[in-house]
Amino acid sequence: MTDKNEWNFVAPCGLYCEECTAFLNSECGGCRSNKGLSEKYNKYCKIYQCSSDKNLKICVECKDFPCKFFDFFKAETLESSSWFIDVWHNMKQVREIGLTEFLTKKRDWLRKRKECAKKRNIKYCDECKQWPCELIKRPILVPADLEGFKEFMKKCK
Repeated sequence: MTDKNEWNFVAPCGLYCEECTAFLNSECGGCRSNKGLSEKYNKYCKIYQCSSDKNLKICVECKDFPCKFFDFFKAETLESSSWFIDVWHNMKQVREIGLTEFLTKKRDWLRKRKECAKKRNIKYCDECKQWPCELIKRPILVPADLEGFKEFMKKCK
């Protein structure tokens, strides 16, 4: 059985919150926690609002997925669309293996990243000069620019 609080570590859009530098620095408690940065972002995030209105744990449960709100993760090229691919894959894993197993796998991956950072005498992967690497091929998860995020979400009706 899944602990209700475990959902704080996976946003409805599929982002894995525990890897974010804001989460690691205790500036955010995860999207669903409404603590720290998430409190600011959730005011504008239409993905969060929509999933709450529809009482969905993750957006892949929705018959309209992927919807226009996910354009925030898309880009011009497949390589730069790595976030869209990542969140979609995360949601698919949660649906197939369950949240608890998903978090176990992600935490093991995150532990390996932290060990690698420690060996390189850095705090987190975002400081690494050897990225991309075997542990992470896409950009590091850092909070999106709040103003840019607000502007994008305003365009989504």
